[in-house]
Amino acid sequence: MTIMKQLYTIILIALCCIAAGLEMQAQDRKGLDKEQAALLFNAKMKMMQEKLSLTDSQTEQLIPLYKSYIGELNGIFKSRKYRRGYKPADANDACNVMTERLDINARVIELQKKYIRRYAEFLNADQVMNIYRVEGQIQREIRQEKRRRAGK
Repeated sequence: MTIMKQLYTIILIALCCIAAGLEMQAQDRKGLDKEQAALLFNAKMKMMQEKLSLTDSQTEQLIPLYKSYIGELNGIFKSRKYRRGYKPADANDACNVMTERLDINARVIELQKKYIRRYAEFLNADQVMNIYRVEGQIQREIRQEKRRRAGK
Protein backbone atom coordinates (compact mmCIF):
# COMPACT_ATOMS: atom_id res chain seq x y z
CA MET A 1 0.00 0.00 0.00
CA THR A 2 1.48 3.36 -0.96
CA ILE A 3 1.94 6.15 1.56
CA MET A 4 -0.69 8.28 -0.21
CA LYS A 5 -3.22 5.46 -0.07
CA GLN A 6 -2.44 4.87 3.63
CA LEU A 7 -2.86 8.57 4.34
CA TYR A 8 -6.14 8.66 2.43
CA THR A 9 -7.38 5.61 4.36
CA ILE A 10 -6.48 7.25 7.68
CA ILE A 11 -8.35 10.40 6.67
CA LEU A 12 -11.42 8.33 5.73
CA ILE A 13 -11.32 6.49 9.06
CA ALA A 14 -11.07 9.82 10.88
CA LEU A 15 -14.06 11.15 8.93
CA CYS A 16 -15.99 8.01 9.85
CA CYS A 17 -15.15 8.53 13.52
CA ILE A 18 -16.25 12.16 13.32
CA ALA A 19 -19.47 11.11 11.59
CA ALA A 20 -20.15 8.47 14.23
CA GLY A 21 -19.54 11.01 16.98
CA LEU A 22 -21.98 13.39 15.36
CA GLU A 23 -24.59 10.66 15.10
CA MET A 24 -24.13 9.81 18.78
CA GLN A 25 -24.61 13.45 19.77
CA ALA A 26 -27.67 13.65 17.56
CA GLN A 27 -29.17 10.63 19.24
CA ASP A 28 -29.24 12.56 22.52
CA ARG A 29 -30.86 15.61 20.90
CA LYS A 30 -33.08 13.69 18.46
CA GLY A 31 -31.68 15.36 15.36
CA LEU A 32 -28.63 16.89 13.75
CA ASP A 33 -28.25 20.58 13.23
CA LYS A 34 -27.51 21.63 9.65
CA GLU A 35 -23.75 21.89 10.15
CA GLN A 36 -23.46 18.42 11.68
CA ALA A 37 -25.72 16.90 9.05
CA ALA A 38 -23.52 18.45 6.35
CA LEU A 39 -20.35 17.07 7.98
CA LEU A 40 -21.89 13.61 8.22
CA PHE A 41 -23.08 13.72 4.61
CA ASN A 42 -19.66 14.90 3.39
CA ALA A 43 -17.95 12.11 5.31
CA LYS A 44 -20.29 9.55 3.72
CA MET A 45 -19.63 10.99 0.26
CA LYS A 46 -15.85 10.83 0.77
CA MET A 47 -16.15 7.21 1.83
CA MET A 48 -18.41 6.38 -1.13
CA GLN A 49 -15.98 8.11 -3.47
CA GLU A 50 -13.13 5.99 -2.10
CA LYS A 51 -14.95 2.65 -1.90
CA LEU A 52 -16.61 2.97 -5.32
CA SER A 53 -13.56 4.58 -6.99
CA LEU A 54 -15.68 7.50 -8.21
CA THR A 55 -14.21 10.21 -10.38
CA ASP A 56 -14.67 13.82 -9.30
CA SER A 57 -17.28 14.22 -12.02
CA GLN A 58 -19.21 11.16 -10.83
CA THR A 59 -19.06 12.41 -7.25
CA GLU A 60 -20.43 15.80 -8.30
CA GLN A 61 -23.34 14.08 -10.06
CA LEU A 62 -23.94 11.68 -7.17
CA ILE A 63 -24.14 14.31 -4.40
CA PRO A 64 -27.48 15.95 -5.30
CA LEU A 65 -29.04 12.65 -6.34
CA TYR A 66 -27.92 10.90 -3.14
CA LYS A 67 -29.22 13.81 -1.04
CA SER A 68 -32.59 13.39 -2.71
CA TYR A 69 -32.49 9.62 -2.12
CA ILE A 70 -31.64 10.07 1.58
CA GLY A 71 -34.45 12.61 1.95
CA GLU A 72 -36.99 10.20 0.48
CA LEU A 73 -35.59 7.32 2.53
CA ASN A 74 -35.88 9.33 5.74
CA GLY A 75 -39.46 10.18 4.80
CA ILE A 76 -40.28 6.47 4.54
CA PHE A 77 -38.87 5.75 7.99
CA LYS A 78 -40.49 8.80 9.58
CA SER A 79 -43.87 7.55 8.40
CA ARG A 80 -43.62 4.49 10.67
CA LYS A 81 -46.48 4.07 13.11
CA TYR A 82 -44.65 1.50 15.25
CA ARG A 83 -41.24 2.60 16.48
CA ARG A 84 -38.29 0.38 17.32
CA GLY A 85 -38.81 -1.32 20.66
CA TYR A 86 -42.61 -1.27 20.40
CA LYS A 87 -44.14 -4.17 22.32
CA PRO A 88 -47.30 -5.53 20.68
CA ALA A 89 -50.26 -6.11 23.00
CA ASP A 90 -51.42 -9.30 21.29
CA ALA A 91 -50.92 -11.47 18.20
CA ASN A 92 -53.14 -9.22 16.07
CA ASP A 93 -51.10 -6.17 17.08
CA ALA A 94 -47.91 -8.12 16.28
CA CYS A 95 -49.31 -8.87 12.82
CA ASN A 96 -49.92 -5.15 12.31
CA VAL A 97 -46.35 -4.32 13.36
CA MET A 98 -44.85 -6.96 11.06
CA THR A 99 -47.08 -5.94 8.16
CA GLU A 100 -45.93 -2.35 8.53
CA ARG A 101 -42.28 -3.42 8.62
CA LEU A 102 -42.73 -5.46 5.45
CA ASP A 103 -44.53 -2.55 3.78
CA ILE A 104 -41.64 -0.23 4.70
CA ASN A 105 -39.14 -2.75 3.35
CA ALA A 106 -41.10 -2.88 0.09
CA ARG A 107 -41.16 0.92 -0.12
CA VAL A 108 -37.39 1.05 0.45
CA ILE A 109 -36.82 -1.52 -2.29
CA GLU A 110 -39.02 0.46 -4.70
CA LEU A 111 -37.07 3.61 -3.86
CA GLN A 112 -33.77 1.82 -4.48
CA LYS A 113 -35.05 0.56 -7.83
CA LYS A 114 -36.06 4.10 -8.77
CA TYR A 115 -32.65 5.54 -7.92
CA ILE A 116 -30.50 2.74 -9.31
CA ARG A 117 -31.70 3.65 -12.81
CA ARG A 118 -30.71 7.25 -12.19
CA TYR A 119 -27.29 6.27 -10.80
CA ALA A 120 -26.70 4.13 -13.92
CA GLU A 121 -26.77 7.29 -16.03
CA PHE A 122 -23.29 8.26 -14.78
CA LEU A 123 -21.85 5.26 -12.87
CA ASN A 124 -20.18 2.27 -14.49
CA ALA A 125 -21.52 -1.29 -14.14
CA ASP A 126 -19.36 -2.19 -11.10
CA GLN A 127 -20.31 1.00 -9.30
CA VAL A 128 -24.00 0.44 -9.97
CA MET A 129 -23.72 -3.15 -8.71
CA ASN A 130 -22.04 -2.05 -5.49
CA ILE A 131 -23.55 1.30 -4.51
CA TYR A 132 -26.07 -0.11 -2.00
CA ARG A 133 -23.55 -2.63 -0.65
CA VAL A 134 -21.08 0.19 -0.01
CA GLU A 135 -23.81 2.32 1.54
CA GLY A 136 -24.60 -0.56 3.92
CA GLN A 137 -20.92 -0.95 4.81
CA ILE A 138 -20.65 2.73 5.65
CA GLN A 139 -23.77 2.56 7.84
CA ARG A 140 -22.37 -0.51 9.66
CA GLU A 141 -19.05 1.27 10.26
CA ILE A 142 -20.88 4.27 11.70
CA ARG A 143 -23.02 2.03 13.97
CA GLN A 144 -19.91 0.14 15.13
CA GLU A 145 -18.17 3.40 15.97
CA LYS A 146 -21.27 4.57 17.87
CA ARG A 147 -21.29 1.35 19.90
CA ARG A 148 -17.57 1.60 20.55
CA ARG A 149 -17.90 5.15 21.83
CA ALA A 150 -20.99 4.35 23.88
CA GLY A 151 -19.04 1.55 25.59
CA LYS A 152 -16.39 3.98 26.84
